[in-house]
Amino acid sequence: MTTVTKSIGTGYGSTGTGTVSTNNTTTVTGTSTSFTSEFGSGTVQKTIRIDSVVYSIASVTSDTVLVLKAAADQINGSLPNTGAGEAFQIGTREYSTINAWEADLNSASLYSNGDTAVGEMYADSTFTGAQSTIENGSAIGGSSGHDLALIKLTVHADSRHDGTAESGALLKPTANSGHSMGIIRIAVDNVTIEWLDISMDSLDSRNTNFAIFHASGGGTTTIRNMLIHDKGGNPGSSGPGAIISNSAGATDDIRYILNNIIYSIIETSGDSTSAMNMRAFQGNLHIYNNTIYLIQANGGSKDAVGIRCGNDADTTANIKNNIVSNLVASDKKYGYLIDNGSATLNSANNLSDDTVDSAYSAEDFGRSANDSTGLTGKTLAEISFVSTSAGSEDFHIDEDSDCVDAGADLGTTGGVEIDINGRNRDSNGDTWDIGAHEFAVDADTGAAFIMFVD
Repeated sequence: MTTVTKSIGTGYGSTGTGTVSTNNTTTVTGTSTSFTSEFGSGTVQKTIRIDSVVYSIASVTSDTVLVLKAAADQINGSLPNTGAGEAFQIGTREYSTINAWEADLNSASLYSNGDTAVGEMYADSTFTGAQSTIENGSAIGGSSGHDLALIKLTVHADSRHDGTAESGALLKPTANSGHSMGIIRIAVDNVTIEWLDISMDSLDSRNTNFAIFHASGGGTTTIRNMLIHDKGGNPGSSGPGAIISNSAGATDDIRYILNNIIYSIIETSGDSTSAMNMRAFQGNLHIYNNTIYLIQANGGSKDAVGIRCGNDADTTANIKNNIVSNLVASDKKYGYLIDNGSATLNSANNLSDDTVDSAYSAEDFGRSANDSTGLTGKTLAEISFVSTSAGSEDFHIDEDSDCVDAGADLGTTGGVEIDINGRNRDSNGDTWDIGAHEFAVDADTGAAFIMFVD
């Protein structure tokens, strides 16, 4: 069983030999070209840059003919139409979109039963795909039961964000995903999504309401070290949300939601809004060290939700070291809500601010949990984010924050020890903070350490 890593991006290298002709079809015709030596032959995982746009290749027929993937699998959602005599460059990535990578997850020429498939994104340019469904990888080569052990969508270490918006690999759609579909829709078991920045800032007039959506078929998942932010407007019949599930899954499924920053999810016309709503899920939840800010509902009897789960008595909800702040609603402001009184709750060291209804605070969870480790009623000054100014948000905490050294040590469960900056709390021996960011003087301020030797 092996790990198969494929690159996703729009990077390109040297100029190819000869020129190409295109005509808004999947076929690219070359003149004096050497496609087979430059890209390989048969089915390939390569990209080509034509007229400043990178396209994913499906196969190479000969030195003078290659076939592109369909328009839906291209970075700009279309095929090239540049006429004849166009120079081209050889792509340095294997796929240009998440969809193109995902479509190959059942390929027996790439994967075998029990493999781990890794799609590694690069910040070559902004990804704009409206909707990606992760659903393949459970029938490799068309054989039911030939499954990938893990599907991981990640970001190359050199392209990861620094905890602030648009500082790394960025997924910023401009078109509709479809209502209640999700920009990334998980419909298969054993999926990890990490280190990606999802901006919904261009979707205020669109029907896209969810960033990450667990659909039917989605089971065990890990969502970690993500930025999800800036959804406004009125997406339709149900309000916006960052991480959502309508899938119950199995009672032994596990979902890790770790070290994410979610902010500015705003409904403007008559609906509720959620940062995390996992209430349909009946398995084991680990919601650790997330930072949530500005979740805003609109209209009478509409709620703002920080973290909600546990509608089923079989749910075990482990909720620790989270920040929920600045909930805005005319009705309920649910900082933390466990719907079913028979669901198991293991909570520790969460924080809710002074906008959260007291019955749904880090202490009570809508069920009088009486968690004495919870920090409640905190002001924004006491939380002390670096910046909450619109357009220049920075949800790292500073040295004056009440969150510093106020968390529970959670070990290495699901990778929770890696904070939003990539700092390893465990190996550095940190006293854990609350929230996605671990403040450390040496890493974050560069404070001098001077040793005098006699």
